Amino acid sequence: LINKRVKEIQISGIRKFYNMTLKYPDVISLTLGQPDFNTPEHVKEAGIKAINANKTKYTENPGLLELRKEISKYIKLKYGMDYDPYNEIIVTNGASEGIDSTLRTILDEGSEVILPGPVYPGYEPIIKMCGAVPKYIDTRKNNFKITAEDIGKNITSKTRCIILPYPSNPTGAVLTKDEVQKIADVLRDREIFVLSDEIYSELVYDRNHFSIASIPGMKEKTIVINGLSKSHSMTGWRIGFILGPSYLTKHIVKV
Repeated sequence: LINKRVKEIQISGIRKFYNMTLKYPDVISLTLGQPDFNTPEHVKEAGIKAINANKTKYTENPGLLELRKEISKYIKLKYGMDYDPYNEIIVTNGASEGIDSTLRTILDEGSEVILPGPVYPGYEPIIKMCGAVPKYIDTRKNNFKITAEDIGKNITSKTRCIILPYPSNPTGAVLTKDEVQKIADVLRDREIFVLSDEIYSELVYDRNHFSIASIPGMKEKTIVINGLSKSHSMTGWRIGFILGPSYLTKHIVKV
């Protein structure tokens, strides 16, 4: 009685290793993307204040409007991108829900998704649950970076989405502005979505993060996934968000 696709999916190897480390109190675990500092005190205090003020009720489907407005300001300040908090931002239960809801919205049976390998293992189960097909591009010979040429060679009539998980977990690879521009040039005039997983965008130290959604002609086909887990050490708080064009977010919010 178990869904056949669920039976074919394996538990994440990351979680398997993590569970093994729990047996050893002094182990240094490099399994989960968990910052090595606690949630900042002022954030915890604000959370306590909100609970005491009984801000614990249901919100609109896209999430608390007050939070969406602040996300809009934050994205504008950090990356110079404009997103309308009323219809282009969705608050999610962590970035993972954002990825799941987005892929379920845009993929059909037999759709192909191009993504780099090695890569975070959480994408593949969702793709397969949608009846779609992951197409990995081996990036080991190119410093773990997917290139415009790689993407161009692997696009078929079934390609529905390209996943750009940069800054990358687990490789640490970061695409340069020029590399992102070249990828945009390949995709701009094609009916293919880009899912840009930018959850590690604040962990770029030698330059500012550059989002493909900021390139003219790309915002309309790009879904940006981000959140507070890595940047603010709030992994257990489960606060993520989706940035996308309104014609798409109005469907994602249904999922």
